[in-house]
Amino acid sequence: MYLARSLWFFSVLFVTACTTGKLSYIDENGNETLACDVEFVGLPSVDKYAVEYALSLCAKALVKKGRSIRETHLLDIDTSIPAPPCGETWTHQKAKKEYKTGELSNKEYGYLVAHIDLGLAVVNRCN
Repeated sequence: MYLARSLWFFSVLFVTACTTGKLSYIDENGNETLACDVEFVGLPSVDKYAVEYALSLCAKALVKKGRSIRETHLLDIDTSIPAPPCGETWTHQKAKKEYKTGELSNKEYGYLVAHIDLGLAVVNRCN
């Protein structure tokens, strides 16, 4: 009985694992104001990259608007992602399939998950 309860607990713990991140900017009065609050649930080894991607995009948008941030390292992150096949767009199913076959690294997959979740995925119009 104890083993069954322990396995259930660890199963619930694993399923509910999430990775979060927050980014604030410094306003005119020197106060920190929350700008972005992100959470990804799934594989922690991938979700950390999804958080990194989302926070980096947020940081770049804040600086573009003239805001000041403390986490300036987020501005140096290359948030480019692999292009989907010609005439297609990234979906969770397509990204997961490529990840499972080893065509995408944890980082690429995490970036794609965030990219898709943020509504940024568009059709690749190859010439």
